[in-house]
Amino acid sequence: MKAWPFALLLAASAGCGGDRPAPAPLEGWSRRGERYAEHFQVWAKGGERLVLVFGHGGPRDTVGAYHLSPDDRATAVPWNARHLHPLRRVALQSTTHAPFLSALGRSGSVAACAHLDQVRDTALLARIRAGRVQEVGTGDGIDRERLLALHVDALFLYPFGRTDHALERSGPPVVEVSEYLEEHPLGRAEWIRFFGTLFQDEAVADSLFQGIVDRYAGAMAQAPADSVRPRVFFGSAWKGEWSVPPGNSYMARLIADAKGAYLFADRTGDGNLTIAMETALMEGRKAQVWGRILAQPGTVTARDIADGDERILRLPAFTGGRCFYGNSMETDLFGAAALEPDVMLADLLGILHPAAAGGRPPVYFRPVQ
Repeated sequence: MKAWPFALLLAASAGCGGDRPAPAPLEGWSRRGERYAEHFQVWAKGGERLVLVFGHGGPRDTVGAYHLSPDDRATAVPWNARHLHPLRRVALQSTTHAPFLSALGRSGSVAACAHLDQVRDTALLARIRAGRVQEVGTGDGIDRERLLALHVDALFLYPFGRTDHALERSGPPVVEVSEYLEEHPLGRAEWIRFFGTLFQDEAVADSLFQGIVDRYAGAMAQAPADSVRPRVFFGSAWKGEWSVPPGNSYMARLIADAKGAYLFADRTGDGNLTIAMETALMEGRKAQVWGRILAQPGTVTARDIADGDERILRLPAFTGGRCFYGNSMETDLFGAAALEPDVMLADLLGILHPAAAGGRPPVYFRPVQ
């Protein structure tokens, strides 16, 4: 989480490849059916479940397969899937997974997490302050010895960037989570159903997800049907370079659903696009609205949005006072926001089409005052 948090929001970042395709339809098994998510599947056979997780290549790139049965017997496990015992104690590699468990009422199952100093989820924070959650993150990854001593039932990990596979060989069962690859905001939110399956809370997860879908549709309905789509520049800056999400990204979809015309909608990629300053200035001249992701304490100004560059401050979006930001030090942009795409959408609608705001206070994206 320390090196690449912005990728979670800006783009569907590249994952590592698996070595197995998704299985052909299995006799007696049926798909539960995902509505928006493209990087996991749940198959059902009576009370049994087969959960598949996919990497960057989608169903051609299976990075995890897990089997659950109601009587906890691992008989006839399909397709060499890892059998999981009922999950009662788990560890998290990423703080972004905590809100999914809290939404299910399962924050009490988290015995350990990496980067406790970055946790924003209120339920997990309460457990951390009470000394009930251990730190297992290190500068090199996961503290294997501490994790083994905690006797957790599973460790949730991201399926990329690992060179040391000792945990997979001798540690607790590793469950891969690739929700960050989802390009549709509702696809990322639908991972509540992935966690709900693993914790045997399917009905709760299905109900929560349906509520998110309904609220997202309600937010979209607030956009003026006949309005002109304002042109939007959006990205993050680091040491004078701008990084922008491609057109096939999570953030690009949010801007489109908020009836905005994203300036890089025609560019696709596996991760964020680093653009030259000349490109930022040239495309920025077309922008009517300019947004930025940052992590900054205190008041955010237009100069902060422009990364202190006087040339950017002279662009139309800045002289017209139409700048906005998402600040990860103010809100849980990389955690709770995944389960509130409707709130992010409503924020963007109020920024791009002020008449649609209706006096509603912004949450995740805020205009510069």
